[in-house]
Amino acid sequence: MKIVDLCEFYSERGGGVRSYLSRQGKAARARGHELVVVAPGPADAVNDDESGKVIRYRAPKMPYDATYHVPWRLDVMRRVVSEERPDVVQISSPYLPAWVGKGLTGVPVRAYFYHSDPIGCYVRPTLRRLLPERTAAQVEHLVWGWQRAVSSWSDVTIVAGHWLERVLKQQGCQRVVTVPFGINRAELGQDRASPTLRSRLMGRLSEDPEAKLLLVTGRLAADKRQAKLIQAMLVLAQRRPIALVCLGDGPERARLEELAQGLQQATFLSFTKDRAEYAAILATADALVHGSVCETFGFVVAESLTSGTPVVAPDAGGVPALLDPTCSELYPPTASTQEIADRIDRLLARDRGVLSAAAIRAAETLLTMDQHFDALFELYDRLRRAPDPRAAVV
Repeated sequence: MKIVDLCEFYSERGGGVRSYLSRQGKAARARGHELVVVAPGPADAVNDDESGKVIRYRAPKMPYDATYHVPWRLDVMRRVVSEERPDVVQISSPYLPAWVGKGLTGVPVRAYFYHSDPIGCYVRPTLRRLLPERTAAQVEHLVWGWQRAVSSWSDVTIVAGHWLERVLKQQGCQRVVTVPFGINRAELGQDRASPTLRSRLMGRLSEDPEAKLLLVTGRLAADKRQAKLIQAMLVLAQRRPIALVCLGDGPERARLEELAQGLQQATFLSFTKDRAEYAAILATADALVHGSVCETFGFVVAESLTSGTPVVAPDAGGVPALLDPTCSELYPPTASTQEIADRIDRLLARDRGVLSAAAIRAAETLLTMDQHFDALFELYDRLRRAPDPRAAVV
């Protein structure tokens, strides 16, 4: 089976979609399938390795984050689909790649992969800030019209969790199927915690037995709301000694570093491809503090739980579906920095051993990535063999 992915958010730095497609490409090859990714980039290039074939076409940089590029070459996307003759066209963006998918003919299956939640990230918070609640909900339903259209011309819309399937169906999207994401447990674990790493990250607080290490990670961008998290930590630092480790890169990094100067100890690390180092950071932190209100799954949250690390996160998006009150504290998506600080403080006051055990139990309910890809490829194979793939979606 051959899959061609029409992609948009394929950063030079990494990021969620690119990481997922890399995993998908490796899983496809291991099962005798092939993944071909078509994505904008800094130059025309073709790379073919264990993660699959990636075809880049030169495109302008996006204004906010220059590691992303505009998917403007509709002709290239159409040409690659024509030349590769895939069994499945996987649409990883609801924008121009989705428009290309609409016009394709002769493709057995067109699958829209709902990787991101632009309405939850940008539209809903703005509307609720500017309009009365009922009016905001009415306008949001109108905005959902584009997502309904993308689903209507796709044979199947794939989401990572049943909660998101319910949301899309409530908004009128058609043929929505949940293929739950998973994690690679073998790479993670509480036993990966490192006293040496902790001492380094704690810095001047390393000798204080009351000091706690808080982790913030992900793409450092406004929609991830890390600035609000650091502001909450500045409030919390007036009550108890805390150190911050921020793992990631992005356009907000300089601003976040400046904000964090008000903390006694703050360490900023770039994204790492060293999974052992990443696992050690997750397991060594006393808590993950998360800010995004629009995760469709929440890989870092799931991986933190697997590492025995409790979580403070907003009660919005896909993250609450991963969490249990025994290993987390949730705050309202509109919470103030004071309220977020209170939730962090409350978590840190709880017994760490009990929290860690509960986090690991919560993670045990999650699938592995192998199970996810087995289910995904099985779905694609069933749909491509069906006389009418739309009728075969259940």
